[in-house]
Order: sequence, then C-alpha cells, then structure tokens
Amino acid sequence: MKNILKEKLAAGARPVGTFFELGSESVVEALGKTGLDFLIVDNEHGPFEAERTADFVRAAELARIAPLARVREISRPAVLKLLDVGVQGIIVPDVHTPDQVRALVDYAKFSPVGRRGFCPTRKDGWGFDYPATEDLRTNMAYCNAETLLIPQCETVGCLENIEAVAATEGVDGIFIGPFDLSISMGIPGQFEHPDFLRALGRIRDACRAAGKFSIYFTVREDKVAEGFRVGFDVMTYSLDARILIQAYRDALDRIRKDI
Repeated sequence: MKNILKEKLAAGARPVGTFFELGSESVVEALGKTGLDFLIVDNEHGPFEAERTADFVRAAELARIAPLARVREISRPAVLKLLDVGVQGIIVPDVHTPDQVRALVDYAKFSPVGRRGFCPTRKDGWGFDYPATEDLRTNMAYCNAETLLIPQCETVGCLENIEAVAATEGVDGIFIGPFDLSISMGIPGQFEHPDFLRALGRIRDACRAAGKFSIYFTVREDKVAEGFRVGFDVMTYSLDARILIQAYRDALDRIRKDI
C-alpha cells in the first residue's frame, strides 16, 4: 500500500489529478493511460459507496494511478470503510471547526495518533500483505504514514480556523474547494476577488507553516500551471465527465467545419 501521491510529492514532482464521477473501472483504467497522477473517487457528489469504490481502487492500483476518495460526510463509517477498501487518501468536505478535524483524525489514524478501528481488510490483503506481516505497532505506524487525511477548506468556519486545522497532528494536507469557499464568503464564483485571493494566501501560508501540502481545484486548464506558480503543491483539474464532454464538443466542432 505504498502511497503513490506521497512518493511523488517527496520527489519534488508537481502532481495533477482529477475527480472521478463516471463510475466505471474502464474509465479508471483509461485515466491511468493519460499521465494523471491521482484520481478522487467522489463519494460526496457521485453516487458511489464503499463497495463500488473498492472496485475503482483495484483498477487504479493496476493502472498505477493513486486512488483518493472524497467522503460523503464527517462520520466514522464514511471514513473507515473507504480506508479499509484501500484508498490512499481521503478528502473531507464541509469542515468548519478544529473539533471536527480532531474527530476525523480519530476516525482515520490508528493509535497513538488517532483511534481508527483495526481489522485486517483489503488494505493489507486481509492480514497477508505488508504491513500486516509485521507486528501491530509497525502495521499501524505504516498505515498512518501512508494514508493521507486531507480536510477540505470550503467554508468560512474552516478558513477562520485554518492555522489550527492545518497544524493538527494527523492532518497531511488541505484541499481547497474554491466554489463552495467563495459561496461561503458571499462572493460566489469571484475567484479573482481580493478577499478570495487573500483567503488562498492564508491557506497556503498555514499549510507551509505546519509542514503540510496544499491542493487546489480548477476547471480551467490554464489555471493548473498558475496554481503551481502561486505556491500550491498539488493541482486537481476538473472532473472526468466534464473533460469527456468538452473533448467531444471540441472534436465535433472541428469535424463539422470540414463536412
């Protein structure tokens, strides 16, 4: 269960991923041919639960693309089940307070960092793969290191507490949801608004100060490189369904000009 995204960050790469919404193992396999570094199985807005997510994780592992997942809610079952099927990191929406984040650490990280429930599952070959072949302390420490917990900063509450959230032991990074964050700030979709840009700077600074990575989302291709230039560590570009639709639209526009 070596974390592909974590390895790339440690090597100084600039990882780019996408949201997975189409719900097919074949789509995951195809995304693995593109050069993407990771995908995020969307259990919040997508129709998926843990059982189907396990199928997508298998496909991602075979395709050598890091499988992350966004959980549907802040709850122990929502977090635990996705980790047990082998996702390499979880992104958590609708975070408001440091107390919520501390609860997430309890759900997602084993002792002594958190209180994650222990059971041999798909993540460790039901007890037959590393790290389950080692003693229990080694097993839990390895899983804690290789499983990324990434709260999503998309509310004014999280923004106002971002220094405490980012500094929480067990949090590995922060995912910025620009649409919901701008809505929560009362400036929906105004991504160049000075208040929004200041908010992004505050989040980046909090992550740097805490030694955590930051992830930004955009639906615009030209904003990916810009995101890295302004200091984000990881970029998430659009979602598979949107890119598929746009690619066919663009191709058909070119075709119809010639017929």
